[in-house]
Amino acid sequence: MGWGVRTLDFIPYGSFVCEYIGELLKDEEAQKRKSDEYLFAIGKNYHDVPRWKAQIKTIPSLQNGPTEDDENGFAVDALNQGNFARFINHSCTPNLYPQNVLHDHDNISMPHIMFFAYEDIPPLKELSYDYNYEIDKVYDSDGNIKMKPCFCGSTECTGRLY
Repeated sequence: MGWGVRTLDFIPYGSFVCEYIGELLKDEEAQKRKSDEYLFAIGKNYHDVPRWKAQIKTIPSLQNGPTEDDENGFAVDALNQGNFARFINHSCTPNLYPQNVLHDHDNISMPHIMFFAYEDIPPLKELSYDYNYEIDKVYDSDGNIKMKPCFCGSTECTGRLY
């Protein structure tokens, strides 16, 4: 935190902010990349019950849980091809949230990743989102658990990104 993207204007709660743009990769290809600094895993959080608990009865595809196709996910790598969204930092108390959005196709494994304001954001405030890694669930290419400290400075900081 501190050197990331800041807004020049007031952003009201719920407003669209930007899309995370980059090279679309199958998960298998993303795992082979030497740098994972700008990888964003997509398409696998439709069945995240805490996130969708209120809508699970109204969205039929969520009622049955993930299908076999949902297990074949994708990632966006913004290392060499991307926009300013790749510079938005992590925070354990973010002011943006990513949302999977389908607008030009109906393949739920390849949604566009759009960021929306989680709160009213005043001018010059740094933009942040929760990278949503699971502790002890990120591995290097040799299968070893990777650990990365979190320096977001939030009072609710977990101390680790992964």
